[in-house]
Amino acid sequence: MSIPLKKNQPSKSKLRCRAYGEFNHWLGASGGSLAITTYTSGKVVLVSSFDGRLQYCTKRFQRPMGLALEADRLALAVRAEILLFERQQPAKNSFHLTRKFKTGKVDAHDVAFGRRGIYFANTRFNAISRVSKKTKFARCWQPSFIEGLVRGDRCHLNGLGMREGLPRLATAFCATGEKGGWREQDRFTGGILMDVETDEIVATGLCMPHSPRWYNGHWWLCNSGHGTLSAVDPATGQCDEVCALPGFTRGLCFVEDRALVGLSKIRRKHILDAPPVRERHQELTAGVALVDWRTGKSTGGLEFVAGGNEVYEVLFLPNVFKPSLTASNSSSAS
Repeated sequence: MSIPLKKNQPSKSKLRCRAYGEFNHWLGASGGSLAITTYTSGKVVLVSSFDGRLQYCTKRFQRPMGLALEADRLALAVRAEILLFERQQPAKNSFHLTRKFKTGKVDAHDVAFGRRGIYFANTRFNAISRVSKKTKFARCWQPSFIEGLVRGDRCHLNGLGMREGLPRLATAFCATGEKGGWREQDRFTGGILMDVETDEIVATGLCMPHSPRWYNGHWWLCNSGHGTLSAVDPATGQCDEVCALPGFTRGLCFVEDRALVGLSKIRRKHILDAPPVRERHQELTAGVALVDWRTGKSTGGLEFVAGGNEVYEVLFLPNVFKPSLTASNSSSAS
């Protein structure tokens, strides 16, 4: 049975979308669909395109954030759980909830499948963790500037970059072990990229970075406060802008020669407000940008006209059409 949203939970305003540029045509020819999380409005948005027409639906969850796909399994981070869905025959497009991992309120951000299960960025405990049968989570790694497993977001560790089934890179807003320190540091120049294997900071000077991803032999990330998709070389720390977009960039996946980049409208005077991207664009948009990563050009996108202002994750679902999530037994869904 679903639990109704409480007063302090997101409103149920209806989502309205519009496609522009080549997005609709591209999605129809892509051989799959998209799943997008809009955590402040409490929705997972499922988007497809058929016969030139955009189709989308929403499923409500409490603070949905990271998404990950492995074969027929889909993982979703919500307020105090990691939810595991599986695609079952013959309903090839429907993912059914099969398990809930109760993590507690760890403020899980990025999620990924790996060699030892489901990994996630454990932001409240400043660590990369994985789900566990015995405890709420198993700690895998944390930055050396954090002493011990401490509760309280110090550096806002949010992004998890996987390669060959293991955590390799992580993004954070700053390098501090002080409780709440990321709120006091210079978020516009203090962002860092960390090497999980060597425990070294390999890139600095970033602006609220998110979403490190390995693709086509290169590392990429969202330099969110500048509104860019960037390529980064952990060996040198060089971070090169690939495409500037009219929004706070966060959420990233790749499909052949296209990158799908989440865009958010961040409220002024909000902790994540980003003057650098506001200075570059008169108006910010929310939704998903479609970018040719070879040329650095945005070729279209999906705009949330109403009902969603802040995207967290974008995930491509290959060979899935008209996707649906069934979570009727989940206390995290409504």
